[in-house]
Amino acid sequence: GQRRVHGGAFLSFSLLCVLLCRLCVCVSMATAQIIPLEEGWSKIKTQGLAILEDFLNTGSARSFTTREFSELYSTVYNMCTQRSPYNWSEQLYNRYGESMSTYLTQTVLPVLKERHNEYLLEELVKRWESHKIMVKWMQRFFQYLDRYYVKHHSLPQLKDKGIKIFRTLVFEEVKKDVRQALLAVITREREGEVVDRMLIKSTIEIFIEIGMSNLEVYISGFEDHFLAATAEYYSVKTRGWISEDSCPEYMEKAEKCLNDELIRVQSYLHSSTEPKLMKACETELLAAHEAALLEKETGIVWLLNNHKRDDLARMCRLFIRVPEGLPAIALAVRKHITDIGNAVVDQRENQLQTGVKDNPQDPQFIQALLDLHDTYRAMVNECFSGNSLFQKALKEAFEVFVNRDVGKITNAELMSTFCDRVLKKTGERLSDEAVEDTLEKVVNLFSYLTDKDLFAEIYRNQLAKRLLFDRSASDDAERSMIAKLKLRCGAQFTSKMEGMITDLTLANDTQKAFSEWLRGNRKDAGGIDFSVTVLTTGFWPTYKIQDVPLPNEMVRCVNLFKPFYDSRTSHRRLQWVYSLGTASVAGMLGGRRYDFVVSTLQACILLFFSETDDWISFATILENLKLGDEICKRLLHSLSCGKFRILDKEPDSKVVNSTDQFRANVKFASQQRKIKVPLPPMEESHNKERVVEDRSIAIEAAIVRIMKSRKMLPHVQLVQEVLHQLAFFKPNPKVIKQRIEHLIEREYLERDSSQPNVYKYLA
Repeated sequence: GQRRVHGGAFLSFSLLCVLLCRLCVCVSMATAQIIPLEEGWSKIKTQGLAILEDFLNTGSARSFTTREFSELYSTVYNMCTQRSPYNWSEQLYNRYGESMSTYLTQTVLPVLKERHNEYLLEELVKRWESHKIMVKWMQRFFQYLDRYYVKHHSLPQLKDKGIKIFRTLVFEEVKKDVRQALLAVITREREGEVVDRMLIKSTIEIFIEIGMSNLEVYISGFEDHFLAATAEYYSVKTRGWISEDSCPEYMEKAEKCLNDELIRVQSYLHSSTEPKLMKACETELLAAHEAALLEKETGIVWLLNNHKRDDLARMCRLFIRVPEGLPAIALAVRKHITDIGNAVVDQRENQLQTGVKDNPQDPQFIQALLDLHDTYRAMVNECFSGNSLFQKALKEAFEVFVNRDVGKITNAELMSTFCDRVLKKTGERLSDEAVEDTLEKVVNLFSYLTDKDLFAEIYRNQLAKRLLFDRSASDDAERSMIAKLKLRCGAQFTSKMEGMITDLTLANDTQKAFSEWLRGNRKDAGGIDFSVTVLTTGFWPTYKIQDVPLPNEMVRCVNLFKPFYDSRTSHRRLQWVYSLGTASVAGMLGGRRYDFVVSTLQACILLFFSETDDWISFATILENLKLGDEICKRLLHSLSCGKFRILDKEPDSKVVNSTDQFRANVKFASQQRKIKVPLPPMEESHNKERVVEDRSIAIEAAIVRIMKSRKMLPHVQLVQEVLHQLAFFKPNPKVIKQRIEHLIEREYLERDSSQPNVYKYLA
């Protein structure tokens, strides 16, 4: 094999197997003549070491022939295998080190002492490469020592000894100057100057190689000083940047520095330095100045106000590296979103204070909250990579203003009514994809709502109206919304809503069976197209039962359905809710026929005027219908003062009084033949008292569950656990205390006799 060295010269050596064969021949032919120490060493020095040193000094080409190498090896072999006292193994081992030491101290070290800066690095790299060549050849010459003497006496191998000699006599002498030269070159590179990276890499490899599989020399001799110099360099730099640059400019510089340092590690430093170097840089570039950076005029608030998404993303990328670097940013984000959201709520409050009517059908407020959520949710995902701290900040911010109710209408009702507009036929005109997207956004906003039970109550009432009065635009959209709520709040939250949907499907099947039953029994409803929707009481909102004396036509229909239903089941009782029924009533007014689509109760009133054109007093209508005074006034107002004035009223005013009189409006005229008369608001969309009652039951149930498992708890801990269990609303602790007192009265709990603030469960 051949090895290229300085100046293009070659040193030749034969394969070991060939050498050993030839050596065996030489040894076998050798005489038993004793080789004196000085004679043998002189031969080794003149025929081997002197030639090797000359080559290393001058770079001149001088090859060792196979014969020359064999003679040198044989000489060492014979000197080491002679019997004592002529066995020179120990002396040769010592002179191996002495000759190498002499060469290094007399030839190498003086040259290095004369060099400085990069010239010192170049010379050191050159001399180290030469020394490795010397160690390699001398190890070959003295190979027999390694194989037997070194092994038997547990001494350092020749290669290791050669490296230690260089470290002791040369490296330790110039280490400080070399380190300073390295740090100076690296500093110049940081300042933008182009430097010889291969030279730096080769020099640093000396620190690594000279440690012989141990990084202690590299760490103590270079890395520790390098990290300290790095910290000092960036400490000085950042003091200038933080005072002169804007926040975005500072972050750009910091990010560039961190990327440059990472490239620096990959180019010429040991890989183990990377985490230490990054930590030192992050401490000086980021952690030391985070507070000042965020508070700058162009800091986090300015970035958020001006939607500087690239800079916000950079800020997240940078400070996620720093321990506890993100919480301060997340806190600022939460405050910013809270302020923006409160401003939207304040705007609505100001409008109400200036006299604007609080209308639950107005979608602007909820749409503004949805737009706000879209904006900042996108910011959290894009700029902050969906980090959990910022997800939490977004949640906590929205929980503040989404639960700020202003005016008489709660945000829960506004949110439910917004869904109602999207889902009913006469509401928003949206594509299926747009409806799905809007509902998903509303459910996301709903998740921040504290009064989820109030939303459910209102939504269930509005859902009932959409289903019963055929106002729902899409059954699929209705099911999709319920599925989204179920996913968010659990099956218990939507069980009644799902039951309502199922009820309508079963009601259609019942109606088909009723029609077949009529045909099979040859019964007729008197020419009336009569249909019944059978509902399960537990699923639907509670409606007031109006015991109204129906017209004969309607009584006939009801009496037909009862035997049919009784024949299908014997465990259920029918209860007729006339306020939810609809009817199509034909009437001749102004010489023209009209079909009026009205509620069942409106139809009962209209049929009063089917046989007379005279005035009928309010008292007469009230007495015959047996309805409440307020309900009767609402029904008559819808027929005489609404959009379609089917009845005349005396006196002609927009308010119905107990002294008014009514008759059919013979002058009624409309271009439409089929007229859908608006239904009067018979009941509120939700019953607040029912919500309060349900909450009381839920609180008591939670208290009993907790106490049954824990047996004994102090007041504060019990309140905390109750609040933790209640998912759909957050009661005031005073309300929880009231329910505890109520349970004590009912002997579910008792106070501990020695500790009044501790409760005990009574089995």
